[in-house]
Amino acid sequence: MAASLQDNDELKLTAYCDGELDPVAAGEFERRMAADDKLQARYTRLMSLRNAMQALPQADMPSDLQARIQARLNTEQAGVERANAVSNVTVLRRRNWSFQALAASAVFGAVISGSVLKTIDRLSQDDTVASEVVAGHIRGLLAPQPFDIASSDRHTVKPWFTSRLPESPQVPDLAEQGFALLGGRVDVIDNRPVATIVYKHAAHTVSLTTLKRGQSVPDQNIAGYNVRSWSDGNFTYVAVCDLPSTDLAVFEQAFAAAAPAPEIKQQ
Repeated sequence: MAASLQDNDELKLTAYCDGELDPVAAGEFERRMAADDKLQARYTRLMSLRNAMQALPQADMPSDLQARIQARLNTEQAGVERANAVSNVTVLRRRNWSFQALAASAVFGAVISGSVLKTIDRLSQDDTVASEVVAGHIRGLLAPQPFDIASSDRHTVKPWFTSRLPESPQVPDLAEQGFALLGGRVDVIDNRPVATIVYKHAAHTVSLTTLKRGQSVPDQNIAGYNVRSWSDGNFTYVAVCDLPSTDLAVFEQAFAAAAPAPEIKQQ
């Protein structure tokens, strides 16, 4: 049963993900996560986002930005050196250190944000379907939540798709096979709204996008994400995740064995 998140949960969660908790505190936090669905979901989301950020290509700092930061640091340092002769050295050094830390943090945030946006923009402009699907996966990871409907109940997610799309896939819960249902969302691929089912495997988020039958999408790796595709008589399925390709093959087998024919609305 899910409980309300406590005030210090975010701090503990961040420390746990960074490996900063001692063994006893880490064990206690793991036991609390095991009994708290909301906390476990927050952990999964944070780790998926971290994996997405680590997979992005490194962006070089613009030379003009680097020059401005360096000039500001030099000016600040010169001011500190002049003031050291007449003021408390400790206080001034603390101020200098704070500015440098703030500047470094601002630069890091700008570089990371720019890298994410450039990657999504590049994938969105690529005219391959696989790139569009991966861009949708990354946007989901960067959003407050990777789904539009949050539910582990297939009887909730399936009708949600049916009410919004002319064709909706079956939504099997594969928790027993290690892939828990998180929910679903509607993506736009090749200018068409399509269903994307969202699953969780350990700390990894799996996006399964359903395309029209007969559409060919080769297995590949794009921007650090593995893409695996298969088809049946109704849809082409494209799974995207940072899991190894062997794990996505297991996911394909589990989904194919559990998914019966879809519901198709008459137009």
